[in-house]
Amino acid sequence: MQGNVEVIRAGYAAWAKRDLDTWLETLHPEVEFQTSGLFPDLAPIYRGHRGMHSFWEAMLAPWESFRLEVERIVEGDDCAAVAIRFRAQGKGSGVLTDLRQGHALRFEDGRVVKVSAHASFEEALEAAGLRE
Repeated sequence: MQGNVEVIRAGYAAWAKRDLDTWLETLHPEVEFQTSGLFPDLAPIYRGHRGMHSFWEAMLAPWESFRLEVERIVEGDDCAAVAIRFRAQGKGSGVLTDLRQGHALRFEDGRVVKVSAHASFEEALEAAGLRE
Protein backbone atom coordinates (compact mmCIF):
# COMPACT_ATOMS: atom_id res chain seq x y z
CA MET A 1 0.00 0.00 0.00
CA GLN A 2 1.21 3.50 -0.81
CA GLY A 3 1.97 6.01 1.91
CA ASN A 4 -0.06 9.20 2.15
CA VAL A 5 2.57 11.37 0.46
CA GLU A 6 2.72 8.96 -2.49
CA VAL A 7 -1.09 9.04 -2.76
CA ILE A 8 -1.00 12.85 -2.73
CA ARG A 9 1.67 13.02 -5.42
CA ALA A 10 -0.13 10.41 -7.56
CA GLY A 11 -3.38 12.37 -7.33
CA TYR A 12 -1.90 15.70 -8.38
CA ALA A 13 0.17 13.99 -11.10
CA ALA A 14 -3.07 12.51 -12.47
CA TRP A 15 -4.52 16.04 -12.64
CA ALA A 16 -1.44 17.17 -14.55
CA LYS A 17 -1.92 14.35 -17.08
CA ARG A 18 -5.72 14.84 -17.24
CA ASP A 19 -6.08 11.21 -16.08
CA LEU A 20 -9.47 11.12 -14.35
CA ASP A 21 -9.43 7.35 -13.69
CA THR A 22 -6.06 7.42 -11.93
CA TRP A 23 -7.11 10.47 -9.91
CA LEU A 24 -10.30 8.71 -8.76
CA GLU A 25 -8.20 5.70 -7.66
CA THR A 26 -6.50 7.95 -5.08
CA LEU A 27 -9.90 8.93 -3.65
CA HIS A 28 -12.03 6.93 -1.22
CA PRO A 29 -15.46 6.04 -2.71
CA GLU A 30 -17.09 8.22 -0.02
CA VAL A 31 -14.74 11.18 -0.56
CA GLU A 32 -16.00 14.66 0.24
CA PHE A 33 -14.50 17.79 -1.31
CA GLN A 34 -15.24 21.20 0.18
CA THR A 35 -14.34 23.98 -2.25
CA SER A 36 -12.78 27.27 -1.16
CA GLY A 37 -15.39 29.58 -2.64
CA LEU A 38 -12.76 31.26 -4.85
CA PHE A 39 -14.37 29.90 -8.01
CA PRO A 40 -18.05 30.94 -8.18
CA ASP A 41 -19.07 28.29 -10.74
CA LEU A 42 -18.24 25.44 -8.35
CA ALA A 43 -20.63 23.86 -5.86
CA PRO A 44 -19.63 24.26 -2.19
CA ILE A 45 -19.31 20.46 -1.69
CA TYR A 46 -18.82 17.45 -3.97
CA ARG A 47 -19.33 13.90 -2.66
CA GLY A 48 -18.30 10.45 -3.86
CA HIS A 49 -16.65 9.51 -7.12
CA ARG A 50 -19.65 10.74 -9.11
CA GLY A 51 -19.40 14.13 -7.42
CA MET A 52 -15.67 14.28 -8.00
CA HIS A 53 -16.23 13.55 -11.69
CA SER A 54 -18.61 16.54 -11.78
CA PHE A 55 -16.01 18.65 -9.96
CA TRP A 56 -13.34 17.60 -12.49
CA GLU A 57 -15.51 18.71 -15.42
CA ALA A 58 -16.59 21.98 -13.75
CA MET A 59 -13.03 22.86 -12.76
CA LEU A 60 -11.51 22.25 -16.19
CA ALA A 61 -14.32 23.77 -18.31
CA PRO A 62 -13.42 27.50 -18.13
CA TRP A 63 -9.69 27.09 -18.74
CA GLU A 64 -7.66 26.86 -21.94
CA SER A 65 -4.70 25.63 -19.89
CA PHE A 66 -4.67 24.54 -16.25
CA ARG A 67 -1.86 23.41 -13.92
CA LEU A 68 -1.74 22.50 -10.27
CA GLU A 69 1.73 22.28 -8.74
CA VAL A 70 2.46 20.80 -5.34
CA GLU A 71 4.87 23.16 -3.62
CA ARG A 72 4.93 21.59 -0.18
CA ILE A 73 3.40 18.78 1.87
CA VAL A 74 3.16 18.57 5.66
CA GLU A 75 2.00 15.14 6.76
CA GLY A 76 0.30 13.91 9.92
CA ASP A 77 -0.82 10.38 10.84
CA ASP A 78 -4.05 10.35 8.83
CA CYS A 79 -3.97 13.86 7.40
CA ALA A 80 -1.88 16.27 5.38
CA ALA A 81 -1.74 19.88 4.26
CA VAL A 82 -0.65 20.61 0.72
CA ALA A 83 0.58 23.95 -0.62
CA ILE A 84 -0.74 24.31 -4.16
CA ARG A 85 0.11 26.74 -6.93
CA PHE A 86 -2.75 27.12 -9.42
CA ARG A 87 -1.89 28.47 -12.88
CA ALA A 88 -4.43 28.73 -15.66
CA GLN A 89 -5.43 30.67 -18.73
CA GLY A 90 -9.09 31.41 -19.38
CA LYS A 91 -10.80 30.09 -22.51
CA GLY A 92 -11.71 32.91 -24.83
CA SER A 93 -10.56 35.68 -22.48
CA GLY A 94 -6.94 34.58 -22.32
CA VAL A 95 -6.81 35.91 -18.76
CA LEU A 96 -3.91 34.43 -16.80
CA THR A 97 -4.51 33.26 -13.24
CA ASP A 98 -1.68 32.45 -10.85
CA LEU A 99 -2.56 31.89 -7.22
CA ARG A 100 -1.54 29.85 -4.24
CA GLN A 101 -3.92 27.81 -2.13
CA GLY A 102 -3.83 25.11 0.48
CA HIS A 103 -5.61 21.77 0.60
CA ALA A 104 -6.28 19.91 3.84
CA LEU A 105 -6.64 16.16 3.35
CA ARG A 106 -7.80 13.26 5.50
CA PHE A 107 -7.05 9.64 4.68
CA GLU A 108 -8.94 6.41 5.23
CA ASP A 109 -7.92 2.97 3.96
CA GLY A 110 -4.95 4.47 2.10
CA ARG A 111 -7.03 6.92 0.06
CA VAL A 112 -8.17 10.53 0.41
CA VAL A 113 -11.57 10.62 2.13
CA LYS A 114 -11.88 14.37 2.73
CA VAL A 115 -10.42 17.43 1.02
CA SER A 116 -10.99 21.04 1.92
CA ALA A 117 -9.59 23.86 -0.20
CA HIS A 118 -8.37 27.02 1.51
CA ALA A 119 -7.20 30.46 0.45
CA SER A 120 -3.78 29.79 2.00
CA PHE A 121 -1.48 26.97 3.03
CA GLU A 122 -1.58 28.25 6.62
CA GLU A 123 -5.38 27.84 6.67
CA ALA A 124 -5.01 24.33 5.29
CA LEU A 125 -2.49 23.46 8.02
CA GLU A 126 -4.93 24.67 10.65
CA ALA A 127 -7.85 22.78 9.08
CA ALA A 128 -5.79 19.59 9.04
CA GLY A 129 -4.76 20.13 12.68
CA LEU A 130 -1.07 20.33 11.75
CA ARG A 131 1.86 22.61 12.48
CA GLU A 132 5.04 23.20 10.53
